[in-house]
Amino acid sequence: TPLTSIRAFAELMRDDPALDAAQRQRFIALIVDEAERLSRLVNQVLDMAKIESGHGEWRSVPVDMVALIRSAVQTTSELFRERGAVVVLDLPDAVQSFQADSDRLTQVMLNLLSNAAKFVPKQGGRVEVRLRSDERALTVEVQDNGRGVPREQQQTIFEKFRQGGSATNRPQGTGLGLPISRQIVEHFGGRMWLRSEPGQGACFGFELPWHHDTQETTT
Repeated sequence: TPLTSIRAFAELMRDDPALDAAQRQRFIALIVDEAERLSRLVNQVLDMAKIESGHGEWRSVPVDMVALIRSAVQTTSELFRERGAVVVLDLPDAVQSFQADSDRLTQVMLNLLSNAAKFVPKQGGRVEVRLRSDERALTVEVQDNGRGVPREQQQTIFEKFRQGGSATNRPQGTGLGLPISRQIVEHFGGRMWLRSEPGQGACFGFELPWHHDTQETTT
């Protein structure tokens, strides 16, 4: 789709030398946006291929999940501001640190938060981010008050190149964010899930055990 758009706008400018400056600038901006989208798609495809083949790069550092979540929410704050939505944090003051790849887990949080930002209503949007822990694992949930995920899509939402929403009302995306996130969580011995009732929002969550058997490499 990005290539189709890039070609179409480029051909419009090529075939109409008299195109006014404002329209030309609008087309150029769209071409840049689509080129950036294509770059993200290529990078995610490569990332997914590396993870699936066992050649992904992983670090092992102490991770403070409370700080990581707060940082991810701050990073995505502009997305929610543009949608007029609020993010509510339900976090403990602290949880014990654990060994994992902080960059990869940040990637998971950014995927879940940006997904939520796409599907909250334009008025009254609300996202709640929760963190819980017990002696076995920690659990993170990102709950939005959007339309929810139709039941027929809930079984396939974590498959590659699948996206939520209807064919006529589907936000832009690559369809790889959730599959990559699930691969990352499973790499650390965890699991990811979706709970959703149509019309009552969606809750994406994941669980990470304090101890896991993954063989990680430090880079």
